[in-house]
Amino acid sequence: MNAVYYYRYGAFVKVLGTKSVIAGVLSLPLALGASPAHADTSAHGGQGKTRYAALGDSFASGVGAGDYIPASGDCYRSPRAYGPLWAAAHRPKAFQFIACSGATTTDVQQNQVPEVSRATTLVTLTVGGNDLGFSTAVAACLLPTSTDAVCDAALNYSEYILQNELPGNLRRTYQDVAAAAPKARVVLAGYPHLLETGTSACPYGTPERRIRINALTDQLDDLIRRTGKEQGFRFADVRRSFAGHGVCGPGEIPTWINALVTPSFASFHPTAVGQRRGYLSTVSAVVGESSGTGHPCAASAK
Repeated sequence: MNAVYYYRYGAFVKVLGTKSVIAGVLSLPLALGASPAHADTSAHGGQGKTRYAALGDSFASGVGAGDYIPASGDCYRSPRAYGPLWAAAHRPKAFQFIACSGATTTDVQQNQVPEVSRATTLVTLTVGGNDLGFSTAVAACLLPTSTDAVCDAALNYSEYILQNELPGNLRRTYQDVAAAAPKARVVLAGYPHLLETGTSACPYGTPERRIRINALTDQLDDLIRRTGKEQGFRFADVRRSFAGHGVCGPGEIPTWINALVTPSFASFHPTAVGQRRGYLSTVSAVVGESSGTGHPCAASAK
């Protein structure tokens, strides 16, 4: 069973079974993009009353953002991910950080949803990419040794899974989340375009391959949005926030997605800035803390 992390008084507390130990006093400083505590103006009753659970895969656990919690092991949970950043800004009554790198919809159903408290009032979830073998497709299309035939085969497989298997997988996952946390408002955070397509001077794939990878992201996000709407969930579309900040973008615009980096598992994932300015701002707006309320987290993304 995966360890679960609760946010209490500026620290993450590791809970495994009935034992609790301090996993690390990980106060989230302003340097990481966290803001001072603010009243929770979402639909959950005001400051300190929200019980929040952050679920999902590597895009939710913070792979690529660095500063991973040692005790999280291969889940690679980072306090720089959008979930912990939201918790640091809003000081909810309880925060469960359950997202895990590599998670599929089945993993969320079997290993994450059972850990969610029935009293939870807010859930965020990013999942679906691993069901498609998305990381395999990215490697098949973007590594220097890749070929059009290998890339096409990988993307064809991903598209087949998206059209024939993922709709049911997402529907079952969302139903399980709703059953586990019947009082919760659920926000589904989608995936950004990893790549910019406007330049041929890019070492990662051809313009045509990059366009097709982004098109797969569009199909995935649209499926997440439509399937979530059936369950009454809200969709946080991060593509607009990340627009122009993908790999191989114009040199004058900062990149919020890692290219090929060490360690390699962090490649083609959001950086710490991408989590803060791409994910956090969008998720905060959907949860209810838009820039119109004067919330500094949302305003910092401008």
